[in-house]
Amino acid sequence: MDDSSLTKEKIIQLIRNYDASLTFVKPKTSSSRVWSSFSYVFISNRKKDFVCCDKCKDVLHHKSDSGTSNMIKHIKSCQTTSKDIPNASLTIKEYLRPKTPQPISRIFKEKITDATVEFVAVDNRAFELVSGDGFINLAQTIFNVGQDLSKTPDVNVLDLIPNPRTVSVSFCGIAVFYLNDELKLHVFILGCFPYDRDNQTASQIRQFVDICDNENKMKSAFKDSCTRIGCSIHYINKQLEHCFTTEIIDKVPVKCEIVQQMFVHVRKIVSHTRRTHKQTKLSRKLQSYCDTRFNGAFLTMDVFLLVFDELPGVLERALMNDYESIDKDLLSCICLFLKPFEEVIEQFSSDTKPTIYKVLPFKQYLLNHCKIHPDDHDGIQQVKTFLGISLTSKIQTSSKCFVQLGTSKKRIQDVWIIHDIHYITTFLHPSFKNFDKCSDFRAKAIDLTKNELMKRQPSSSIICSTNNKSPARIVELDPQTSSSKTLLSQCFDTPKNDLKLPTTPYDELEEYIALNVRLSENDDILLFWLNHKMKFPTLFNIVQDFYAIPASNTTIERVFSSSKNTITDKRTRLGTEKINKLLFLQKNLNLLKQIAKQLVNEAAVTATKRKMVLQPSCTSSYDNQEELITTTSTKKLKLNEEDDIIFCEDDEENEVECF
Repeated sequence: MDDSSLTKEKIIQLIRNYDASLTFVKPKTSSSRVWSSFSYVFISNRKKDFVCCDKCKDVLHHKSDSGTSNMIKHIKSCQTTSKDIPNASLTIKEYLRPKTPQPISRIFKEKITDATVEFVAVDNRAFELVSGDGFINLAQTIFNVGQDLSKTPDVNVLDLIPNPRTVSVSFCGIAVFYLNDELKLHVFILGCFPYDRDNQTASQIRQFVDICDNENKMKSAFKDSCTRIGCSIHYINKQLEHCFTTEIIDKVPVKCEIVQQMFVHVRKIVSHTRRTHKQTKLSRKLQSYCDTRFNGAFLTMDVFLLVFDELPGVLERALMNDYESIDKDLLSCICLFLKPFEEVIEQFSSDTKPTIYKVLPFKQYLLNHCKIHPDDHDGIQQVKTFLGISLTSKIQTSSKCFVQLGTSKKRIQDVWIIHDIHYITTFLHPSFKNFDKCSDFRAKAIDLTKNELMKRQPSSSIICSTNNKSPARIVELDPQTSSSKTLLSQCFDTPKNDLKLPTTPYDELEEYIALNVRLSENDDILLFWLNHKMKFPTLFNIVQDFYAIPASNTTIERVFSSSKNTITDKRTRLGTEKINKLLFLQKNLNLLKQIAKQLVNEAAVTATKRKMVLQPSCTSSYDNQEELITTTSTKKLKLNEEDDIIFCEDDEENEVECF
């Protein structure tokens, strides 16, 4: 705004409109006391030849050479009740404010647009950032604070912005898996607590659990009746990581030199191509290797194989030696060999349906997958030898049957422990109960299931008469197509057609063993047990307890991934307690809302049924009252003072319920 066209009336109008470009600044140094009641007028951060009274907001013309005589006169005659803008007497326009918002000046919009463009350009951010709810809330908060600080001089915005630096904190996540009576799987994140120990050794983690779970029941559960079941995905991923990146494990050589040397060349080319931004010329974006990503070596080599023929056009001469050292046939065989491992990891990663029963069949499948064939490449044979030994140890550890393999015996005892729960849950799946792919484990699985049944049955029901023999109920085979070639279906038992009635006494276990049902991979195992709840009540309880156990802890891994989006080194200073609450709401809020809504619906249905039951009694009560009134009016009975009127409490309650 030009100073020549600026008048006192225009400034007063800007004050009444609460114009954002108008500010009042106190002089930093002054020799007269009159300045305690006046402030300079600034428009768009430029000082004008006007001052404003702090009390009545009246505007006076002032220059540095004109003195303060007019301000002294104004102080003597200042009437704060008549000229104060935020006074109690409001105008008709202030009483009747328009419902539609006033249009924002085009000049202000252009300023905000220019500032937004500068923001995304200087800080290298996306334009989509300004449309987020968090950014909108931040901008609105700054605007509101700016209105409150309009009278405060010399406000630096840096004083309002929090320090972006954070402190590195490790976290420990805890989740609970629960199957209700309808066998609906619920997964809750109990918390993501800060881990403040020096290291992650077993003793330190034990102390951390004892301190965090200080309730007596929780401590008892973790110490006495708690069985640790390791994450199956981590077991697989760790073996694959050793296969491609480790030379010696526990003083024993891995002996996978061929594939490890090839993987070194692949990682070198991928790193250089990504760093020089030459991957824009490729049809696929190369993936860097990350040891924390499950089966990361497969993801890196699989994408590398897809663009293998395109790489010579973007590689420099110094990297062509590495490129020519890579055997494409070996690379293709490695990717084909690792594909089933990727499928198994994806199967174990599900947290919406049970996965514990898949552990034993998939271990046996991977063990068979690692058998060496005469036509295998030397590099593939090295990988199969290493993984085959590891997987063999995983299967043999639980049965205490160890194979003497020289110095690798210690690793065989320590890698991938199979628990009794794995045997029981596999047996309780109708398509795995015969253990056709690993028949050596069937007897052990049946014995473990019998022991679990004995624990859950009362002593009076264990003794049964041998004369009460009942033929087992035979269920017809479900029709299955022979074209099913999925990984899980290849682990299913072979259908049996020669069905015989059991000769043992009728009980749940024998009835289940004789049951001839074959489920497909898409069939819901929980629905099967829900339909057989009345037939196998004790087995149903075992399924309800054991099938809630996950095969992996990918649920917590997903919480950690979410925490990376919540906590960064540049944009937040959230405390650990707030992070815990934020992640709790993020993971559980929708599920808790669904449960609350379901409870409300069930309560409404119950109330409706109750009203329908009470409705006939209300109708009969009304009929009796009408009959009584008709009879009384017909006979015209005369009541004397000695007559008693008797009220029925049941009828009175029914009337209240009906209303």
